[in-house]
Amino acid sequence: MYFMQLLVGRAMRSKTVMYGCAVLVAALAFPSIVVADTAPLSQAKVEQAVVAALPVWDGKKPQIIDYLDLGQPFATTVPWALVIAQAAGPVPPESTGHGPLAICFVGGLHPEYPQCTGSYWQRSEDMGWWFAQPYSVRIARVVYAGRGRTLPLLLVQTCSVPGGNGSCNIRTSLYQYGGMVEAFRRLFVHDSNGSNNNQDARFVEHGPLQGDVIVDYPTSHAPYAYWIEVYAQGKSGEYARILRYRSITHYGDGNPLPVADSEMPQIMQRLGLWKPGDALPVPPHEPKGCGPLVMRRGEEWCKTLRIAPAPEQ
Repeated sequence: MYFMQLLVGRAMRSKTVMYGCAVLVAALAFPSIVVADTAPLSQAKVEQAVVAALPVWDGKKPQIIDYLDLGQPFATTVPWALVIAQAAGPVPPESTGHGPLAICFVGGLHPEYPQCTGSYWQRSEDMGWWFAQPYSVRIARVVYAGRGRTLPLLLVQTCSVPGGNGSCNIRTSLYQYGGMVEAFRRLFVHDSNGSNNNQDARFVEHGPLQGDVIVDYPTSHAPYAYWIEVYAQGKSGEYARILRYRSITHYGDGNPLPVADSEMPQIMQRLGLWKPGDALPVPPHEPKGCGPLVMRRGEEWCKTLRIAPAPEQ
């Protein structure tokens, strides 16, 4: 297991949510998709509906690059699917030759139900348009906020067009299904504003923090460290920040563990879930060659492994 057993005293967080619209297409201001049928949806028909609703570029139709049946894991009363389509264009600078993505939820509901269409990315004033749109998929899968594969959520993580240095804007979103109104509602969203400095937004899948999201991003002033934030579901179902602090881990300090793992003892101690002398939290994916886990000046390390600093230019 990634973490120790949940200690007594951690407040239970409600998983109840308020539910939104009945049919949602979360895309790049593309047209909405309506499937006016409660019969089971075939993948081929769903994909055809998505392609037909999206714009054509230079005579080329968008391509379906991912399809995820949501009916079984979320126990929906009518069919639902996540469909990710890739536009043929326009092609932004320094791209690999295709256009942005459309992230689409398709549900087999009666057409009299309301529907919503919205931009999957919200443009930031300090971003170019190519840095504010989904361009590639990093993660699209079902995760579980509860023990025993209960309380399913849909985790979607995409990356924008990379810049000249390879950095892209990573957007992480979590969705929950609401059976009363038949909708997928977004509960959490985070934009990294870059990817080259160990930025991350990690959904915790095991242990006392299961269902929470750990976010880290670099500070803007020396000594360069990271801001660590933890988000958890509140009574409304929405995620809210429950912890923020400046990390013990410093940028380029040679620790091979991801920031969330090197900081895990600090995170758990600040939340009352760990104390010095307890067994160290075990990362879900230890680096190859990682020896025994040890503490060094408040930071978790692999005892026998260190990353060599980059040579000076």
